Amino acid sequence: MRRGVLPLVMALAATGAVLLRAPLAEANAGRRLPGTSFVPRPALAKLLSAGHRSTLSDLLWLSAIGDLSRDFSDPQRKLAWLDSVFTTIPLLEPSFATVYSFGATYLTMIERHPDRAIELLEEGVAKNPDDLRLAVELAMAVYTHHKDRERTLAILEPVVKDPSCDALTMGFYSSLLVDGRQDYAALAQWAGYLDHSNELVRETAALQIERAKRRIALRAIEEFKATVQRPPLTADELRRPGLMAPEVVDPVVASLWIDPALRPRFEKCDELERRNSLRGASRWVVQFRAENGRSPTLDELLQNPWVRLPPPPRGQHYDLAGDDVVLVDDAR
Repeated sequence: MRRGVLPLVMALAATGAVLLRAPLAEANAGRRLPGTSFVPRPALAKLLSAGHRSTLSDLLWLSAIGDLSRDFSDPQRKLAWLDSVFTTIPLLEPSFATVYSFGATYLTMIERHPDRAIELLEEGVAKNPDDLRLAVELAMAVYTHHKDRERTLAILEPVVKDPSCDALTMGFYSSLLVDGRQDYAALAQWAGYLDHSNELVRETAALQIERAKRRIALRAIEEFKATVQRPPLTADELRRPGLMAPEVVDPVVASLWIDPALRPRFEKCDELERRNSLRGASRWVVQFRAENGRSPTLDELLQNPWVRLPPPPRGQHYDLAGDDVVLVDDAR
């Protein structure tokens, strides 16, 4: 007897999802378009789920996703339908992260309603506080569309403290700190990774620190030029008070030199960038070999879509050593 209960309930839920399309014609303020699915009112959907909200949310999402790109003729009618989709399904299954993420992307890039997209992501983050991806998407949406650096920093602060946070997000957070003149915090956030047991983690942290120093230095150079009406002649001229946080003056000044053409040079940062590019290019070589059954030519390597290889140092060129992209002397 019990074995038949769950399939019966699921069948009823599926039948209810189909039968409830017609009542939504009124909610969509117009006649149903051929092939366009509808979503029931939130309260009614919860009732019809019969306790199987997750199953019903999956059915509704699968039913709705194909119609996102359809032309409703009336934009306001489509917005009403979208609002129904992005209200009802998260109500049934608050942890359905795909709906928040996909919905926000769609509302931003296709429908051009970034504020509604941000509201949807805010709901997703509130209901799923441990979902780092949703928090990052919210932060990027806020920064891109509202240009609100302080709020973006506030959203990302708990994210970057999570050990599973990716380096790209941490780097973006660091750049926002520099833009807000929080120079010491921008460098300090990477310090704990310099002693990591993983060599790649150590190198990534070192690269991010040098990137932050470069960003601070370039900002200081622009402010120096605006004040003194000329570019700095030496790196030491960037010690001028007010150009950067006092705690970072020594490491930042030590990270660059000014060449005879008065251009700033960041040799350590450039070297770490090159090594990072070599790693990325090497990963592309592995993928290329797996897909094509051979190694790429040098021209294919230099034009690979994954990573841009910077010009090699004078007297050297790029070559392959197995699947590794390496620098070799021109004489070889």
